[in-house]
Amino acid sequence: MNRIYRMMIPSEQNQALGRSLVFWVLWIGMFTLAYSQAPLYTSNQNQYFLHGLAKAGFGFLDEDWLANTLDPTPVFTWLVFLSYRLFAWPPIFYIYFGILAGVYLFSLSGIADQLWGIYRSRTTRWVFLTLLTGLNAAALRFVFVRALGANWAYLFDGGVAGQRLLGEVLQPSTFGVLLLLSIYLFLQGRAYWSVIPLVLAATVHPTYLLSAAVLTAVYLGVMLWEQRKLRQPALIGLLALMGVIPILMHTLLVFQPTAGYIINRARELLVEFRIPHHALPALWWDYTVLIKIALIAAAIYFARGRRVGALLWFPFIVAVVLTIIQIFTQSDTLALIFPWRLSAVLTPLSSSVLIGKMVVWIDNRFGEALHRNERRVLTICIILSILLALAGAGIFSVNQEEKANSLDRPMMAFAEENGASGQNYLIPLHMQDFRLETGLPVFVEFKSIPYRDVDVLEWYRRVSMAGRLYQAPYQGAGCQALAELSAEGVTHVVLPYDHTVKNCPNLERIYLKFEAYEIHRLLP
Repeated sequence: MNRIYRMMIPSEQNQALGRSLVFWVLWIGMFTLAYSQAPLYTSNQNQYFLHGLAKAGFGFLDEDWLANTLDPTPVFTWLVFLSYRLFAWPPIFYIYFGILAGVYLFSLSGIADQLWGIYRSRTTRWVFLTLLTGLNAAALRFVFVRALGANWAYLFDGGVAGQRLLGEVLQPSTFGVLLLLSIYLFLQGRAYWSVIPLVLAATVHPTYLLSAAVLTAVYLGVMLWEQRKLRQPALIGLLALMGVIPILMHTLLVFQPTAGYIINRARELLVEFRIPHHALPALWWDYTVLIKIALIAAAIYFARGRRVGALLWFPFIVAVVLTIIQIFTQSDTLALIFPWRLSAVLTPLSSSVLIGKMVVWIDNRFGEALHRNERRVLTICIILSILLALAGAGIFSVNQEEKANSLDRPMMAFAEENGASGQNYLIPLHMQDFRLETGLPVFVEFKSIPYRDVDVLEWYRRVSMAGRLYQAPYQGAGCQALAELSAEGVTHVVLPYDHTVKNCPNLERIYLKFEAYEIHRLLP
């Protein structure tokens, strides 16, 4: 009887595991709210969700031109496809983001503990998590943007050139947090397990192939230095290579040159016309870059002689050297590899290292006072974290309301309600939300792009045609542009209410909203 009773009582180990699970769920929840997200569907989601939603039968997106081009991120597409088919509940994507945010928080705190021992007490752990949450919080970004400008938003957690791991929306690049998980596992001595997150990150977003390769090289170098044996490093390197072969082959297929002049022109358009803010150092270099370099340099200094130090300085050197080469060679190919994307891993990692160092220094100097007032310190941490979470939730609510009340929403609602197979909309080039808000195909828009060389040229041709209409200096030029677009299969045109071509004879207005947008049926 006593034996049965003992079996019914959870063991101390299980109880500790349960408390740890509750602890992390609560902290991850607060961190995710504090970090905040943008409403679905925002920014890059309009591109990366397109293929998956089209395959899942959302609206008439399967008839969209871009949805039928080669997909650069097939694994993410299948995640979107399966989620829509299984759940048909858009908030599931917010939950995915929260899980990845949890990986981010858990990995960075684990790395700091491996380096500094921040888990030595509840006080040091909670103070670290509060500071990390604060430096990543949407409230801090709000202050920075209002005071210093948009480039300062992700000062402590984003890389250069507007590239970051979490960002504001779920997209393939968000899975870059798995690179941090890989680093944490490697520091724990789980070298074989550390390969899995590397492979997954590169598989979901092939742009991380370089980052994964550099981290793998560091792992192999560290193990070879410590063990003076080749067997384990060679085996781990082989496993990593085998893991990325499928996505590497897919990427080579997507980017396979059609012809020399075509691939060169496509690369030029991407670098200089579509994404110069990501691809040209002359455009993304500013004071924030200097601060990020200083953060990384400080972290390298404090972590010198440790494994983390090697994981900081070697990728940093690779990124700097390749960036300098790109600047001097002006290579579009190297620019599109984004060697500076390594900074998206190095910046939050460095911030975590420095926060951990500061917390341990405070604990060493004022440990007795902190532990004597532990309850007060923990209460302050909880209050601050809750306030940051509430601020993040408030920012999300405001952004969602602004999106719902924007001038183009009624027009999109009308288009969705009256949508039918065979319709093909011409929209203003900046109106990136139209596809996913209405489920209707569009001729082209500026934000969402293909990546195969011939498709990039076709995208540019379409952008140029649309631009000729929306920038038409007089009605005759606009009417001629409409005739050309009609021959391309455009059936409906969205125009600003005061546009010069709205009185063309081949247009039939079906929707009007003063001081906003009109929808016209394009007559053959």
